[in-house]
Amino acid sequence: MIDLAIVFLYLLVIFLVAFLSRRSEVEGHQSDEDIVNEQYLAGRSLSLIESMGSIIATEVSALTFIGIPAFAFTKDFSFLHFYIGAIFGRLLIAKYIIPKIYGKGLTLYAIMGSRDSSENGMRFSALIYSVSKLLAVGVRLYAGSILVAEYFNVSIYFALILITALTFAYTLIGGLKAVVRTDLLQTLLFVGGGLIAHFLIPDISGHPWTELYSIAKNDGHTWILSWDKISLFLIGVSGGVLFDMCTHGVDQDFTQRLMGAKSERVAKFSIFFSSFFSIGVGFLFLSIGALLYGHYQLHPLPIGAEGDKVFAHFITNYFPSPLKGLMLAGVLAATMSTLDSTINALSSVLWSEIWPHRDVHKIKTYLKIDTLIISLALLAIAFLASTSEGVLVLGLKVASWSGGALAALFFSQLIWPNMMKVRLDGTSVIVAYLGNLALLVVNTYVIEGPWQWNVYWGMIGASLALFIRKAFLKTS
Repeated sequence: MIDLAIVFLYLLVIFLVAFLSRRSEVEGHQSDEDIVNEQYLAGRSLSLIESMGSIIATEVSALTFIGIPAFAFTKDFSFLHFYIGAIFGRLLIAKYIIPKIYGKGLTLYAIMGSRDSSENGMRFSALIYSVSKLLAVGVRLYAGSILVAEYFNVSIYFALILITALTFAYTLIGGLKAVVRTDLLQTLLFVGGGLIAHFLIPDISGHPWTELYSIAKNDGHTWILSWDKISLFLIGVSGGVLFDMCTHGVDQDFTQRLMGAKSERVAKFSIFFSSFFSIGVGFLFLSIGALLYGHYQLHPLPIGAEGDKVFAHFITNYFPSPLKGLMLAGVLAATMSTLDSTINALSSVLWSEIWPHRDVHKIKTYLKIDTLIISLALLAIAFLASTSEGVLVLGLKVASWSGGALAALFFSQLIWPNMMKVRLDGTSVIVAYLGNLALLVVNTYVIEGPWQWNVYWGMIGASLALFIRKAFLKTS
C-alpha cells in the first residue's frame, strides 16, 4: 500500500504542475494564436534550467532506466561512446543549427521551408520525421511498461494503455510549459531512483559495492576503452556525433525546447551542457547493470529475469517498501517525460505542416484530436515492440533510419543552401529519403557495417540523391 501511495502522490503532483502551468501561462491571453504559441513554444519563456532539464528528461527515457542496465549486464559500458560523441555533436548544434532556427518559426520543418519550398515539401519532411519518431518512441513506451507490468502482475498491454492514458491527459492540460516543468521533476525522480539502486543492490546482495563492481569489471562488463578495441571506440564516438545532431538538431522534439528558450544564448548553453549531464546519467545506469551482473554471478539468475527484464525483476522481487514504489515512480517518470515531449512535438507538426489550414478558433478542439491520434499511434507501435528483445539498441536503430535524410534536407536548405540550391518540394523529400534508404541497405546488408554509422550513410545517400535531382533538372 505504501508503494502505491508513493506512485499516486507522484501522479498527483504531475497533474497539479500541469494544471498550474496552464493557468499561469494560458489564461489571460486574448487570441487563439497566443494559445498555439504557448502550447508549442511556451511563449519562448523557458529558462536555462527548464530547457536543459527537459532535454535530459526527454532523452533519458525508460530505455535508460530499463535498457541501459540490461546493456551493461549483457555487454559492457561501450554505450558511453555515443555520449562522448554527443558532446561534439551538441557543440556543432549550438554553433551552426541554433542560429538558423531560433525565433524563425513554429516548427523546424516550417523553418526549413521558409527559403524556397512547396507545402508538400514541408508536409513530407514532417511525415518522415513523424513516422520515425512514432516508431522510436513506441519502443521506449514499451520499455517503460515492463516494470509496471511486473509490479502489478498485469499484461504488458494493460500497462501500456495505463501509461499512455495518463500522459495523454496531463500533456493536453498544460502544453509545452507543463511538459517542461513536469520533466524537471521527473528528471530528479529517476536520477534519485538510480542513486538509491546503487545502495540497495549491494545491501540486498549481501556483498559490498566494490566486490560486485569488481566481478563485472574482471569479466569485461565495464569496458569503455582499450587499445585492442580502439576501432569499436572510434565507431561509437564518431557515430554519436552525427547521430546526436540528427536526434537533437533536426528533430522537432528537441529543437522545440531550444526554440522555446528565453534567448538564443540560453538555447546554446542548454544543448551543449546537457551532454555532460547525459554522460553522468548514462554512467549511473550502466553501473547498475554492472552491479546486477556481479550479484547474479554470486546468486542464481531467476528464470524470466534475463535480458531487458533483469532490473525490473530485481526491483519487483527484492526492493523493500517504500523504495519499490519510488523506483516504480521513477520508471513512470522516465517513460512519461519522453512520451509527453513526443506527443507535444508531433502535435505541433501535425498542426503546422501535416494537417494545416484548420480553423484557429477551434484550436482547443483540434489539440484534443491531434493528441489522441498521436497517443493511439504510439500505443499501437508499443504493442508491436513488445514482441522484441534488446529494446535499447532497437530504439536507437529506428532513430537512425531517417536521421540522415532529414539532416541532408535541413543542411541543403539552411546550412549550405547556395551550394545545394535544391527546392524543398515533395519530390526532393522523396528522392532524399530513397537515397538515404539505399545506402542504409548497403551498410546493413552488403558491407555489413556498424549500425552506428547509419546516419552517415543515410546523409551521404540523401545528399547524393539531391545532387542528382538537381543535375537532372538542369539538363531537362
